[in-house]
Amino acid sequence: MRLHLLSGFMAPLTAVALLACGGDDLVLPTGETPASRVPAKLSIYSGNEQEGTAGAALAFPAVVQVVDENGDGLAGQTVSWNVATGEGSATPTSVTDEQGLASSVWTLGNPGPNTLTATVAGLSAVTFIADANNGRGGGGGGGGGGAVPSATTSTISADPTSIQVETGVSSIRVTVRDAAGAPVSGAVVTLSASGSGNTLVQPTGPTGSDGIAVGTLRSTVAGTKDITAIVNGTVQVAQTAQIVVEAPPPPPPPAAEPHHFVFRVQPQDVREDEWFTVEVAIADASGNIVPLNGTEIYLGLFEVGDDHPTNSRLAGDRFEDTVNGVATFRLYVDHDGSYRFLARSDYLPEHLGPYGPELFSNVFQVRD
Repeated sequence: MRLHLLSGFMAPLTAVALLACGGDDLVLPTGETPASRVPAKLSIYSGNEQEGTAGAALAFPAVVQVVDENGDGLAGQTVSWNVATGEGSATPTSVTDEQGLASSVWTLGNPGPNTLTATVAGLSAVTFIADANNGRGGGGGGGGGGAVPSATTSTISADPTSIQVETGVSSIRVTVRDAAGAPVSGAVVTLSASGSGNTLVQPTGPTGSDGIAVGTLRSTVAGTKDITAIVNGTVQVAQTAQIVVEAPPPPPPPAAEPHHFVFRVQPQDVREDEWFTVEVAIADASGNIVPLNGTEIYLGLFEVGDDHPTNSRLAGDRFEDTVNGVATFRLYVDHDGSYRFLARSDYLPEHLGPYGPELFSNVFQVRD
């Protein structure tokens, strides 16, 4: 069997740029940062001019966006939400995400026009408009039919309960029920998760006739995430869910790369025609055996002081394939003298030598 190896692994190459400046070029004025970003504008993103039922949450949350002077979304900005008219209720505060978006669940109040104002410190406020009607939802304990969500009968669960950092996604299922255990439709569910690095996707709309709303969680930070749910901005579900975010397993160690030969068993002093054993192994740069199978290694017999092999004096098979990185030779020499072996292979990377790696053995004596 002939096993040709490709050349060795390529080490990652990192380019490092050095910047040399003289004088005070690198000194920043006190209190300034080179990459500071400040909020420049607050605007309505979605959820404006909806129509809903008085006393019920709107189908979609009110969403605003905060941007910097370049129009890029700005994260970490606190938005305050205040009901201006209609006497409804809303999520009081929320914080912008990486796109600069923040939302509020808005429950309408009195029939007729309702307004909700969003403010960010230092920016002009924006106002959402909604129309509340007197309609009531159908049966089945719907939220629009006057059913009150219960904190104790409503449930929350996660599937799966264990995910990997970055790649794993868990589905969070909230079932909203009233005190009698009947599902509540039309309820708006807001999820929260403990810890950092979370990407928490809220349910896309209010609960259906089954009372169910579904969101998702992924995270870039390992740890146990405690998941809570609030219904219609006021009722916190008593039950919580936990999702364990696990760090990915360490990558496997890189495969050992052939680097040189070692004589695991050196030739010994013998008499003419006396059989002996020689073992040659493929080693990596650290001297560890590289467990390759079927790589042919061959030996040349050199008389000490002579640069030309005298293989005609050698009996036995001087070509052997490796087993777990080791080639074993059974040989004898039929002429007395001082000798050494040269181990070579044509099936290992050429950069290790013109014939791949090569190595001379110890000198040994053959007596008549």
